[in-house]
Amino acid sequence: MNDDVPDDLAGGDRPRPRKAQKPHDALVQRTFGRAEVARGYLCSVLPSELVAHFDLDTIERDARSYTDPDLSERLSDLVFRVKLVGGDLGAGEDASSDGDPGEALIYVLIEHQSRVDPVMAARLYVYTARALDRWLSEHSGAKRVPAVLPLLVYNGRQPWTAARSLGDLFSLSEQARRAAAGLLPELGYRVDDLRRSTDEELRGRPVSLVGRVTLIFLRHGTDTEAELLAFLRGEAGLLGDLEDRDDMIAHSNYILSVDGGETKQEVFDALKQALGPRNQEVVMTVAEQLREEGRQEGRLEGERSLLLRQLRRRFHLDAQTESRIAQAGEEALALWADRVLDAKALEDVFRPAQ
Repeated sequence: MNDDVPDDLAGGDRPRPRKAQKPHDALVQRTFGRAEVARGYLCSVLPSELVAHFDLDTIERDARSYTDPDLSERLSDLVFRVKLVGGDLGAGEDASSDGDPGEALIYVLIEHQSRVDPVMAARLYVYTARALDRWLSEHSGAKRVPAVLPLLVYNGRQPWTAARSLGDLFSLSEQARRAAAGLLPELGYRVDDLRRSTDEELRGRPVSLVGRVTLIFLRHGTDTEAELLAFLRGEAGLLGDLEDRDDMIAHSNYILSVDGGETKQEVFDALKQALGPRNQEVVMTVAEQLREEGRQEGRLEGERSLLLRQLRRRFHLDAQTESRIAQAGEEALALWADRVLDAKALEDVFRPAQ
């Protein structure tokens, strides 16, 4: 098998089962979906005073996704459940009716896009509400609900400047805001802004090896082509240090996915060097997956073209809608294609999944 990159590659409201078809999502789910990695990571980013209330040995992952299908190109999410120490519910308060000593939900959203989303606090409010709704459906008769703690992981080149509180987004005058005190929903969130840390600082986090490598690779996910090549050539041993073959493949696929320019062959060659001679089987697997990725992208382009033709026959499409379709993944395209024949208005095609 030729291990070079093929020529054609050089250039809802309810929670849903996860489809980790995107390299960034596959990497995040594989790494941080492991309890031992999640424990170390959460301890490294959440306040120690808060972590002290968690029984970290009980952490477990909810395998469902709560984001919207048409944002899967840039968002991945994980939800963790963790018991509170000794049923840490506060003085004089009872445990839940089913005998549960009390737990918290930690909602981790990973942003894979360089721009800052100004309404991220509102998105997190929706996603965490979906996670809480799921919890309620599993705990009928509960008299209390767990705290939901949102955490955003961001790797954009510009610092995260969006509002970190839902309350700051409401379009209200100060006078109206004071009059509505106690009526408005509230949600804050913590940001792990990876590009504000150096590679050395990420290496120093109390996280497992694969967790540190993933954070470093995510940090470089918004590099320029030249920066990405310099990183790979300067960190030749980092990828090869991983012990698991599938971890090597996931990291390689991620780096190749963030570079779609003329340097893709050079990036692939740098990955081969980083993996070393003893991991040539990994190199061959990555090359074959790249070929399949090219075939899959060709199929998706066909689906996008068909959907655009169908929509143009019935509705006026603005540039924003066409761009949305051009960036959509398989799941969103399938959902919209199912709706297009019965839709009475363009909004019916793109409404949130029920």
